Amino acid sequence: MNARTLDRPATTAPSPRRIAAAYFEEIRCEALRLLRNPGLALPTLVMPVALYALIALVVTGEATAKEPVTALFLFCAFSVMAVSMPALFGIGASLAMEREMGMLRLKRAQPAPTGSWLVAKIACGLAFGAIAYLPILAVALAAGRLPLEPVRVAAMSAALLAGAIPFCAMGLMIGTLFRGSAAPGYANLVYLPGCYLSGMFFPLPPSMYWQVPVWPQFHVGQLAMHAGGVQKLQFEPVLTAVGGVVGFTVLFSAVAIWRLARKG
Repeated sequence: MNARTLDRPATTAPSPRRIAAAYFEEIRCEALRLLRNPGLALPTLVMPVALYALIALVVTGEATAKEPVTALFLFCAFSVMAVSMPALFGIGASLAMEREMGMLRLKRAQPAPTGSWLVAKIACGLAFGAIAYLPILAVALAAGRLPLEPVRVAAMSAALLAGAIPFCAMGLMIGTLFRGSAAPGYANLVYLPGCYLSGMFFPLPPSMYWQVPVWPQFHVGQLAMHAGGVQKLQFEPVLTAVGGVVGFTVLFSAVAIWRLARKG
């Protein structure tokens, strides 16, 4: 053995191309897992647009045709539902099940980039939220229920898609706190009250205004209203809405990181 052999490093760092390929493969596998679970994919992707078409076009069709504010209110409500459900339930249920089966320990033992599974879950949560949102956008535009300029529509869409991020963090938190069989139930226990108590689907009486800011759905909806320039439906400043979205994201992420550090 010569000096040149001794100076040679035992291992070489993977190239950026191999690292990117590893992340892409993890995202591909996560997306296939979600698509192959019809009990999760169908409700989160089909139910929001079906409910929007039923409520906005059939039940309140005359009101949304005559009152643009009502049309925008319902569009924003079901859009928040569309972008948040895949992020919350897709990540929370799968992470809880993988923790229970010991899959996270297996992933840590594999020669894969650290945190690639986390990036894959967040990327798929955001992507599936966009897939669930686009049919609602198409229905609203085709039915003339989105009376906004194209620039405002694009800005509102960007705000809604960004609003999926705190629900990704909420899904991570639920997935780290509860077992696989119980995670969907706890997710519903947190998510469904927020949909109603935040005033997302119907206006609340003044006596309930005090509790509205504790729900992330409210801040995501307000961020969308500011992006769309809908002044009649803006109930908090834009910086407060941004702060609420960022604050909930940091809070849920911190709890998830703390739990993973303790229990794995």
